[in-house]
Amino acid sequence: MPRTTNSSRQSARRRNHNPFNLLIAGHASSGKSQFLRTLYESLDVKKLHFATEVEQSAKGAHPSPFIDGDVLTPTPLPARIEFEEELSGIRILLRLVDSPGLPIPVNIHKSPDRDYSALSNAWSSEIIKYLELQFEATLLEESKVKRNPKSPDYQTHAMLYFIDPNVAIANKGLTPIDRTVMERLSARVNIIPVLAKGDLLSVRQLKTCRKYVMDDIKESGIQVFNFPDDKEEENDPESLELNEELRGLLPFSIINSEIQDDGSIGIPVKADDGESELVLGREYPWGLVESENPLHCDFIRLKQILFATHTDDLKVLTREVLYEQWRTEKLLEVRGSVLGRSSSSSPVENSLGRASLVSQDQVKKRSNYERNAPTIEE
Repeated sequence: MPRTTNSSRQSARRRNHNPFNLLIAGHASSGKSQFLRTLYESLDVKKLHFATEVEQSAKGAHPSPFIDGDVLTPTPLPARIEFEEELSGIRILLRLVDSPGLPIPVNIHKSPDRDYSALSNAWSSEIIKYLELQFEATLLEESKVKRNPKSPDYQTHAMLYFIDPNVAIANKGLTPIDRTVMERLSARVNIIPVLAKGDLLSVRQLKTCRKYVMDDIKESGIQVFNFPDDKEEENDPESLELNEELRGLLPFSIINSEIQDDGSIGIPVKADDGESELVLGREYPWGLVESENPLHCDFIRLKQILFATHTDDLKVLTREVLYEQWRTEKLLEVRGSVLGRSSSSSPVENSLGRASLVSQDQVKKRSNYERNAPTIEE
């Protein structure tokens, strides 16, 4: 039997990209687009994958993976980002999706009983529409007689929900808009709540803000990704301890890096050798706050969660719980009428009609996944 050398294993990792799709959403003016820039600059980028060669050549010698201006609907960035994860050396093929900011009315804390359902439903419906389109693309691919083994992974594996800490403190938790939006979205995507502008909070304020938000999430019964323990990890105290520690950090505090006038991102800092290098962070009269310093914020921890320690958990929950839940709902919608539909039915409806003959064992299996979906423990 031929032996596999370290170099050949490394080559295999480079050839086999692990796809991951991340949606950025939340409060308007909370720094979501700047977070995308900060995240990109922190990655060991190997290649940008544009949709077509024509698109890449049109971008010039130094193509940008970013979108100019604000987006009106959830919009994937022009290129998927291939980078090497620092801990494992695995190549990740990252699709980042930007979305319009959620407008939170000023002084909303003074009128908490007002009806904001129209705003909440309108904004969240655009996000849900995008998420379900990805589910539909998956279903259509699964329904093909001859499937493409290289078909991309369409599903959105996680959503970072940005919360303005000033709004959270003023409301002593989530706003009525946040509750409605997060409750609706939690049925379609793994939500990871984050506090924007962590550099504006003192240690005491950060602790208070975290408690406000998480208490509200628990009381409202909103399902967020809370690092569920795997039964296989019962004998792994390190994994259990890590998950417990991460639950205590929700929502994660994020500090974005400054963007200079010339478009570069980071703060020039002199290294030991006298040369100047850019450090991701923000500069104040009293000192420098670093985005990638674990003592200053949770940026590094969040990266490790998304691309290393909990990547598989997020993808499995998306595939086996959220997608199956959506698929089951659609099956129930069309089961009674699909056999009488004309040939003009949409491809998705036709696919669901064929899938409605699924066995009872499969239905029971999906129900078990739904019951085991992660919840916030009291």
